[in-house]
Amino acid sequence: MKQQMKALLIGLIGAAFTLFAYSQTFISPSQSITIGLLVLMLGLLVGEGFISL
Repeated sequence: MKQQMKALLIGLIGAAFTLFAYSQTFISPSQSITIGLLVLMLGLLVGEGFISL
């Protein structure tokens, strides 16, 4: 899979974590937002080529 496609997929997963923070009950909303933002940062790093997967 191309690097840009991997970054897009990671970014979509991070965005989903962030957007669904208040509708899930597994972890607190603040933890869910934090995880989502960290995953978005990972997607950015993959997209820019700093991290390769």
